[in-house]
Amino acid sequence: MSIFRPLSDSAEPNHYQVAGVNVICPHCQNHKFYESRVQCNIHEPAYAENEYTGKMATALSCSRCSLILYFTNKPDKTLA
Repeated sequence: MSIFRPLSDSAEPNHYQVAGVNVICPHCQNHKFYESRVQCNIHEPAYAENEYTGKMATALSCSRCSLILYFTNKPDKTLA
Protein backbone atom coordinates (compact mmCIF):
# COMPACT_ATOMS: atom_id res chain seq x y z
CA MET A 1 0.00 0.00 0.00
CA SER A 2 1.37 3.39 -0.99
CA ILE A 3 1.00 6.71 0.84
CA PHE A 4 0.44 8.34 -2.56
CA ARG A 5 -2.95 8.42 -4.22
CA PRO A 6 -2.56 9.13 -7.96
CA LEU A 7 -4.86 11.83 -9.34
CA SER A 8 -3.72 11.81 -12.93
CA ASP A 9 -3.08 9.04 -15.42
CA SER A 10 0.29 7.66 -14.38
CA ALA A 11 1.18 7.10 -18.06
CA GLU A 12 1.03 10.82 -18.88
CA PRO A 13 2.70 13.55 -16.82
CA ASN A 14 1.27 17.08 -17.03
CA HIS A 15 2.41 20.71 -16.88
CA TYR A 16 1.34 22.70 -13.79
CA GLN A 17 1.11 26.26 -12.50
CA VAL A 18 1.03 27.52 -8.92
CA ALA A 19 0.03 31.15 -8.26
CA GLY A 20 0.36 31.89 -11.98
CA VAL A 21 3.95 30.58 -12.20
CA ASN A 22 4.90 27.48 -14.20
CA VAL A 23 6.24 24.67 -12.01
CA ILE A 24 9.78 23.69 -13.03
CA CYS A 25 11.85 21.00 -11.33
CA PRO A 26 14.67 22.75 -9.44
CA HIS A 27 16.95 19.73 -9.98
CA CYS A 28 16.66 18.92 -13.70
CA GLN A 29 14.58 21.85 -15.08
CA ASN A 30 11.85 19.48 -16.32
CA HIS A 31 8.29 20.84 -16.81
CA LYS A 32 6.26 17.61 -16.56
CA PHE A 33 5.03 16.09 -13.31
CA TYR A 34 2.85 13.29 -11.97
CA GLU A 35 0.24 14.50 -9.46
CA SER A 36 -0.82 12.73 -6.27
CA ARG A 37 -2.49 13.59 -2.96
CA VAL A 38 -0.54 13.04 0.25
CA GLN A 39 -1.41 13.31 3.91
CA CYS A 40 0.73 15.59 6.04
CA ASN A 41 0.97 14.38 9.61
CA ILE A 42 1.62 17.65 11.39
CA HIS A 43 1.95 17.84 15.16
CA GLU A 44 -0.19 20.74 16.42
CA PRO A 45 0.76 22.02 19.89
CA ALA A 46 -2.87 23.05 20.49
CA TYR A 47 -3.88 19.40 20.60
CA ALA A 48 -3.16 16.90 23.32
CA GLU A 49 0.36 15.50 23.28
CA ASN A 50 1.05 12.85 20.61
CA GLU A 51 -2.03 13.81 18.55
CA TYR A 52 -1.53 14.59 14.89
CA THR A 53 -3.74 16.37 12.41
CA GLY A 54 -4.29 14.87 8.98
CA LYS A 55 -4.00 17.74 6.51
CA MET A 56 -3.82 16.97 2.80
CA ALA A 57 -1.34 18.33 0.26
CA THR A 58 -0.63 17.84 -3.43
CA ALA A 59 2.65 16.22 -4.42
CA LEU A 60 4.11 16.75 -7.88
CA SER A 61 6.70 14.15 -8.79
CA CYS A 62 9.09 15.07 -11.61
CA SER A 63 8.68 12.73 -14.57
CA ARG A 64 12.43 12.86 -15.32
CA CYS A 65 14.31 12.76 -11.99
CA SER A 66 11.45 11.88 -9.55
CA LEU A 67 12.07 14.85 -7.22
CA ILE A 68 8.87 15.51 -5.25
CA LEU A 69 7.49 19.01 -4.69
CA TYR A 70 4.72 19.54 -2.11
CA PHE A 71 1.95 22.16 -2.29
CA THR A 72 -0.81 22.88 0.23
CA ASN A 73 -2.91 24.51 -2.51
CA LYS A 74 -3.78 22.35 -5.49
CA PRO A 75 -1.68 23.28 -8.54
CA ASP A 76 -3.48 24.07 -11.81
CA LYS A 77 -2.92 21.83 -14.83
CA THR A 78 -1.87 23.77 -17.91
CA LEU A 79 -1.51 23.00 -21.57
CA ALA A 80 2.05 22.68 -22.84
